[in-house]
Amino acid sequence: MMKRFAKYFLISPALIPLAQALADTDITAAATEQIELDTVQVSGQQEPLTRISVEKLLRVPGSGNDPLGAVQSLPGVTFGNGNSSEPAVRGSSPDDNDYIIDFIPVGYIFHSDGSSILNDNTVADFLLETAAFPAQYNNATGAVIEATSRSPYYDRRQIVVDASFLKAGFFYEQPVTENQSFYIAARQSLFQFYIENFLDDEDFELTTLPEYYDYQGKYEIRLNDTDTLSLQAIGSRDKAGIKFDDDSDQVLQNPGLAGNLSFEAYFNSQGLVWDKLYNSGMSHKVALSHLEQKLDFNIGAAGFVKVKNDSYNLRSLFIYPLSFRHELQWGAEATESHVSYQGIFTADPCDEFDPDCRLLPDAETISGSGKPVIYDYDAHVADAWSVTQNWTLTPGVAWSWDDLTEQTFVEPRLQSRWQVRDNWWFTQAYGQHHIRPDNISTFLPEFGNPDLEQPEADHYELGLENQIRDDLFWKFEVYYKKLDKLIVSRENKDVFYPSLTDAEYLNLPRYTNEADGHARGGEIFINKNLSERWYGWLSVAYARTERRNKLTGEDFRYSYDQPVIINTVANYQLTSSVDIGLKWRFQSGQLITPLQYAEADDDIAGLYNPVYGELNSRRLPAYHRLDVRLDKALTTASGWDLNLYAEVLNLYNRANVTGYQYENADYSDREEVTDLPLIVSFGIKAAL
Repeated sequence: MMKRFAKYFLISPALIPLAQALADTDITAAATEQIELDTVQVSGQQEPLTRISVEKLLRVPGSGNDPLGAVQSLPGVTFGNGNSSEPAVRGSSPDDNDYIIDFIPVGYIFHSDGSSILNDNTVADFLLETAAFPAQYNNATGAVIEATSRSPYYDRRQIVVDASFLKAGFFYEQPVTENQSFYIAARQSLFQFYIENFLDDEDFELTTLPEYYDYQGKYEIRLNDTDTLSLQAIGSRDKAGIKFDDDSDQVLQNPGLAGNLSFEAYFNSQGLVWDKLYNSGMSHKVALSHLEQKLDFNIGAAGFVKVKNDSYNLRSLFIYPLSFRHELQWGAEATESHVSYQGIFTADPCDEFDPDCRLLPDAETISGSGKPVIYDYDAHVADAWSVTQNWTLTPGVAWSWDDLTEQTFVEPRLQSRWQVRDNWWFTQAYGQHHIRPDNISTFLPEFGNPDLEQPEADHYELGLENQIRDDLFWKFEVYYKKLDKLIVSRENKDVFYPSLTDAEYLNLPRYTNEADGHARGGEIFINKNLSERWYGWLSVAYARTERRNKLTGEDFRYSYDQPVIINTVANYQLTSSVDIGLKWRFQSGQLITPLQYAEADDDIAGLYNPVYGELNSRRLPAYHRLDVRLDKALTTASGWDLNLYAEVLNLYNRANVTGYQYENADYSDREEVTDLPLIVSFGIKAAL
């Protein structure tokens, strides 16, 4: 979660480990995750075998009624560091993903406890594009996650109250006229009220209890049968604060953690969306939106960062059937961002490939402030061409330009679906993609390198699908991703630039595009729809992900490389009102860089510097756990529809090792950091 804040709000990568320190205290854990392998479409309206419905995703054990919490049960998705909330898809970083809700941009998508900002009472459709996505999606090299909320009901009022040990929510829905209706939803975390009862760590105190809230609303006007106007709003706020004792292991090893560490982040997004279907068959969606984002981040002894961003976005999507064989799609997007930032911190440049990103008092101090205005422009066109009755080919092209990097991209995209015989399909896809990291500080003169270019990727996919019978479907797919112009930080002076003076070294760019990589793998997905009172799905993935740092000449496995991932989800209807479900997940252990020893610092008394082995050269034990969920539906005499649910997480209490924590200033003792133990959770959802 903290890493995501750093990504969205202009924090230097050197500060990401500091931000992660808040998450590493495991605050939340103390108080207590069209399906195709290339495209995962979750729909709440219909359920062909290539899709998993929203209703099923909400009942995946361990998801806590959160559709994005169930993403980890889908093919091609992995998570790092145990409780990390954001998905890493097919060898890409979570930072390479793009998120869209109701056709408009949002600030961030996950809270500090790993749950998403989406309210389960509003979600209608959920799309996960894992690679080689169509031309309408821009600014992503990993995956695209797009959620769509449903229309309000026009025939009845509804009140829903939802509560569990972690959060409570309220949902209200009300028709206004026969052509106007609205709903509004709000949720508040609850663990801040009892979390201190579970903490026994004497090395820190919570100066601001971790908490969050979010809200979501839609007011819809049906202008006529084919013309709809909706006003949408969504927002969220998260905050937390912590203070480590001066003699704690964290401060002794990383002096920058001394003092108060705190963050408060929020966003508010409002949008007006116009949907229309014309008599000619043409349809369009046009959205005008405003996104306000703000972050206050105090970094203890290392400094502070304050950022505010107001973005104005105009986006359109048009679809027109030119003929029986051709359906043309096109659209454009323009964004104007007003960024205001101020910060000062003491930190050497760092990136995700560096195991030692501590904040030391003798590091370089950088500061800056400014109010840049950034313009982004995107456009696309594609043709869904029915070449024959059994073959659909969709060529497209995406165009992008922004005035921060002053780069222009013209990227071809191609999707193909061929029915080779009854109930058998062969699919192919190719696409060129790019991403401008949301952490624009790496592109600013004070903090990074204004000559940086945006990372790029080429995606290739081949797939074979077969519908065995009405309730059973399988698909096998292979993919390859080639990644280029990845961003890496300046290397250590004593090791790589010993002949340079300090002044010459500091004049080197803090960040460059001197890294590349690739990812390849295969996935099989089997989906069974409801019959004989049960449904479920199984996915098995094998992958290999590598990176290369051209500055150092290192070739290594990427930190999100997990060769084997298996997901099994099943649900059985015990009675007409009682369901029991299970989810079992297995994945290869996470890669770590082993610590060999620590040596005393020559200049700072009492400080020891860790000496690491080869980057990502050791793998932790395999991760696996079983979650179980029981749902009971009933109706009270007063007319309330109740859903009572109980979840048991990690049923057989597997001690999954997610990393190591080193103790004492000299790192002389090591302790395993494990994922959640066996946890029992209860919840209730009441609707009137």
